[in-house]
Amino acid sequence: MKIKPTGYYSWKTDDFKLAKGCQLCVKGSKMVLFATGICPRHCFYCPVSEKKHQKDVVYANEWKISSDKDMIEECILTEAKGSGITGGDPLARLPRVLKYIGMLKKKFGKNFHIHLYTPPDLLSIPTLKKLYSAGLDEIRVHPDIFSNKLWHKVDLLKKFKWSVGMEIPVLPDAEKQLSNLIFNMIGKVDFINLNELEISDTNAQNLVGRGYFPKDKISYGVKGCDKLAKKLMKKFGDKIPIHYCTCKLKDKVQMANRIKIRAKNVAKKFDIVTNEGMLIRGAIYLPKILPGFDYEKRLLKVNNIITLKKLNKTKNELAKNFKIPKNLLDVDEKRYRLLTNIGVVEHLAKVLKKMNLVPAIVEEYPTWDAIQLDITFI
Repeated sequence: MKIKPTGYYSWKTDDFKLAKGCQLCVKGSKMVLFATGICPRHCFYCPVSEKKHQKDVVYANEWKISSDKDMIEECILTEAKGSGITGGDPLARLPRVLKYIGMLKKKFGKNFHIHLYTPPDLLSIPTLKKLYSAGLDEIRVHPDIFSNKLWHKVDLLKKFKWSVGMEIPVLPDAEKQLSNLIFNMIGKVDFINLNELEISDTNAQNLVGRGYFPKDKISYGVKGCDKLAKKLMKKFGDKIPIHYCTCKLKDKVQMANRIKIRAKNVAKKFDIVTNEGMLIRGAIYLPKILPGFDYEKRLLKVNNIITLKKLNKTKNELAKNFKIPKNLLDVDEKRYRLLTNIGVVEHLAKVLKKMNLVPAIVEEYPTWDAIQLDITFI
């Protein structure tokens, strides 16, 4: 069995055309819908972050959404052609998921491709029937690698005319268990996605305690995953299509492409957009809300009404006194600052400081959370 590189830092078995969900994913055309952090399983390798793990929260990509409108807006800003619904276990909040599938299909059309990840714990014919009727296109199951107790539930998935896959992480010391699982899934699923095991803040202690370490100094992929994945692909690739998805694919391809698309749609007139899709812009901060230690927590404590009034007043003063076009000044209502071009903060740095304001040049992601890569206070 030949193993071929996909061109996306991943590998696939010979002649396997990636599942539709993956095809859109590598283009950055899938909106990741985190439907809930609630999950009946407690996998020691779960990489879900602390702010999501076992918490009933909803995210559209990096945006913690508070309304259905937010989710639709994120799809528009990233020009999404589909959505991957994940968790937690999305089936733990089935009515919510059904509503979201219906909304997305209604808004973007029947060709808007939706796939969903779930362990088998909550699978049942009534549940699957509701998902299928709502318009789900593809379902990917994550069985317990170490227990076959619920493997029989995977049989239920093929009772409906959708694409069925199994997606599991590669545990370097679990070759026997992974081989047994893959063997038992042949004929029950259409394809298998093997994921490079990733080390995160939430699972690092568990993984290191079991002897799992990063494969090099710059990767959070676990050493030994690549070797075992290719071994499993050679062993089973002539019986079932297999794709090995790496951490690098998720960062360097999937997220990178999505970020470039979003940058194009959210960049202000004054922003400089880098080749990677980052935004370089001028920023004017209030002294008490400067980026630094506990920045996110401090933002939550801001009196938004008073602060926004002050920022709008400052914007109008700057525009009037220094004849700055108002479209070169923007009030950032999420991070309580003024945004402008680099030239304004450089030229007016001394004046801004006298006004008890803090000028800076920032480079940040174009995502909802606007993670900063660099900040230079002037």
